[in-house]
Amino acid sequence: MISVIVTEYKKRGYLIHALRSVFNQTLSRDKYEVIVVKKEEDKEVDDYARKNGAKIIYDASKKYGENVYNALLEAKGDIISLLDDDDMFTQNKLEEVYHIFKEERVSGMRNAHFYIDSNNNILFNPINDNNFYRWFVNKYNYNHKKYFYLFGVHSCISIRRELIDEDIKYQNLIGDTYLMISAICKSEDMKALFYGKPLTYYRVHSQNTSIPRTLEDVVNLKKNYLEDEERIYNKFYSCGKEMRKTLKLRFLGTKLGYYLLSIYLTDKDVGKEFKFSLSDRIFLLSPFNKTRRKYITLGFLAAGFLSLPLGLRFRLFKFLQKHSSIINKMLEIQ
Repeated sequence: MISVIVTEYKKRGYLIHALRSVFNQTLSRDKYEVIVVKKEEDKEVDDYARKNGAKIIYDASKKYGENVYNALLEAKGDIISLLDDDDMFTQNKLEEVYHIFKEERVSGMRNAHFYIDSNNNILFNPINDNNFYRWFVNKYNYNHKKYFYLFGVHSCISIRRELIDEDIKYQNLIGDTYLMISAICKSEDMKALFYGKPLTYYRVHSQNTSIPRTLEDVVNLKKNYLEDEERIYNKFYSCGKEMRKTLKLRFLGTKLGYYLLSIYLTDKDVGKEFKFSLSDRIFLLSPFNKTRRKYITLGFLAAGFLSLPLGLRFRLFKFLQKHSSIINKMLEIQ
């Protein structure tokens, strides 16, 4: 059985669309259940969910991982599929997931997605033909440069429940990456699947979690990302050389971004609070660790910047602050 966990970050008016997409699947209804985790009551939406057999959990936690963990305590399925409140499934999503997990030795999968707007119009179709990629990946054949960008979007993730441990509840925001890396690293006899067929509609709108609206939101978002990336890095560091490159680049990129943001927002040198070792700087400097050619130059800039004495580093950044394009590129180092 599949347990679909639908999480509502906050009331944004899209949950009803997400639920309709789940209840109108081609997969037989007796093969999946729906658990909705939300912050507050909404009679119309809640009644619709319950009428269609969904279970509702009210959870005030601000941690995405804790929402998922609390839903897992109620879930009966051996396969977990995630759906954010502002996204939707294609009508055949769960049927495809069901057959893939039944017929293949798959630990978890991450499918491709369409981009849609606030009115459910498709903005971008990533597939030009029907030759969808099917990449089966474990910790032995994982390739840092090939798979680095394929972890995100919660609504694209399905995973065997047995591979989700209690640590998921400590993830602030990055549950998708955590779960896919778990699928790659924690199973010896199965492989994770990166599947190029779009089975999810990812909504682009002004209330996306990744789009902060205030200065406080920016700081909190970066801080949460840094905590999550550090936790993932420490947990899966021993999962092979190639995976270690991905984890380190994600962590150092996020750490550098948060460090630069901290300098940008204050009039004091905060360098002592963000220590970058010699090995960290060498890692950022090495072109072999970059996932795209355009980041090689940025790696040299980042490593050179971090090699400066703290005081000089701070004064140089404040000088460059007038040139936002330079700062923005450094913030996008990962």
